[in-house]
Amino acid sequence: MLQRTGADTAEEVLSVLTQESAQVLGSRHRTRAEANDLTLRRYASTYPPLANAQGHSAINMVIQREHWVFNPSSRYCPECLSSDGSRVQSAFGGPWKLSWHLPVVFACPLHHRLLEVVCPRCGNVLGGASQNRGSLVREPQRDDLHPLQCRNPTSEQRAAGKRRDVCGTRLDMAPETSGSHLSAAERARLIDLQERLDRRLVPDPAETAAREPDDPFADLILAAQLIKLSWPASVDFSPTHATAALIDAHAAPITAILDGPLATTSKYLRMADLRPAPSDPATCGALLLTADTLLGDREPSSLRERVQPLVQAAYERSSKRAYQILRGTKVSASLARSLVRRRQVFHAGGSSRGPGRLRVPSRDCAFSPEEVPQLLPQAWFDDHLAHLIDHMLQVNIGTVRHLRRAASLKLMEMTAGGTWAECAETLGLPRGSAAGTLDVLDRAMPGKLWEEFEAGVERIAAELDSSPNRVNYARRRRAMATWRMLTPDWHELCNGIPKLGRLARQEPHLATVLVWAEVTQSEYLHCPLLAEAH
Repeated sequence: MLQRTGADTAEEVLSVLTQESAQVLGSRHRTRAEANDLTLRRYASTYPPLANAQGHSAINMVIQREHWVFNPSSRYCPECLSSDGSRVQSAFGGPWKLSWHLPVVFACPLHHRLLEVVCPRCGNVLGGASQNRGSLVREPQRDDLHPLQCRNPTSEQRAAGKRRDVCGTRLDMAPETSGSHLSAAERARLIDLQERLDRRLVPDPAETAAREPDDPFADLILAAQLIKLSWPASVDFSPTHATAALIDAHAAPITAILDGPLATTSKYLRMADLRPAPSDPATCGALLLTADTLLGDREPSSLRERVQPLVQAAYERSSKRAYQILRGTKVSASLARSLVRRRQVFHAGGSSRGPGRLRVPSRDCAFSPEEVPQLLPQAWFDDHLAHLIDHMLQVNIGTVRHLRRAASLKLMEMTAGGTWAECAETLGLPRGSAAGTLDVLDRAMPGKLWEEFEAGVERIAAELDSSPNRVNYARRRRAMATWRMLTPDWHELCNGIPKLGRLARQEPHLATVLVWAEVTQSEYLHCPLLAEAH
């Protein structure tokens, strides 16, 4: 691949290259750290999809494309590839940047332009996949081509004993085509987003300690997937008509399949564009910019208000694919909470798997799950929830008990996450009791009253957060599980109370149940002693 450039021979250029890179390369044998620095592994600490990528060689390319790990073909900036006048770059051109292979890199802030992805002459992407394996450089054995020439073959056939014809176009001279129809303001917004993403990919050490702790890429990628799956329900989050048109062109084949007859009649329905990032830099940038707009500020209620309609649209279009796409990504707590579907004010579903069933606490709590009682103490109920009784459609002798039980389930959801069924299990309540409570309250409480209920439990949670003397009710339940009122103690307690009469002469089982319920703030029906009797 070495060529003569002016008066410089190949040997002279190689000498210059060796001298300029000697400090970086060091000895003849590369260390593991040096080898890693020549790969995308350098971004693994700041771009989690790389760190989480599976390494199965047989399916590596498919997995990495679907999970936004890297682009199988390189994007490029023609101006970056142009020579800076040095001997090495005069001979070989500017460097191909590793970051161009990351799906979240779609623009070059240095030259204030979007990257290109295809050769301007043959119209094909550079490199790419062959039999699910990556090929960063096509025709790598060719020594007659400049590093900046397009190596895409012009035909699939080659004559015996002859090299296959290739395109050969110089890519450093490629015109600006990607996003050229966008306005200057639209390109500026894309460049601004790219600059913010670049700062997270290669953070300034001086700013690392001060930056926000959450990883932005997982949230951004999941939001982008949600936008694709729910499109055009998400169109309002695209900043302009032009960026929306780019996403619409990318999502159209996906929506056509999912909304068509094959979606319900075909057992195996594959869509190549559903999971991967768009290959076109302008489209990819437009999608990420829309995702960034969707995420916006992270105020819980407003984020949920933006996200939930898209979650609903995605599930209505294809519940299986919405479940698969959204369930496996580890996102920030704020986004996870906004993804959770709800039954009234509770996390919906029956397990902890899936975006509608994430075991994520519904708020940040100072109190722990062990500090939540099975049955909300009567004093807490009187202070914050008793007023609901006056507005309920149906009230009977068990109404207060159901409200107190539901409040404890909600407190557990706030601190431990999970569905109402999982919260019941954590509290030691039978699932049937929790289901019965929600069914009763569903019939008795109008929608707006659920909001009042949630606000009341939030006030209780705030008081628990600030309380310096919280009770560990779970520890009490464990300690009291085998406790029994002794007969002599019971008789001594009853001594001098004539109204107890015949009760004082019986076994002290009732006293055991009542004391257990009071100490643990639980329902007497769940006392271990009664469970033994059954």
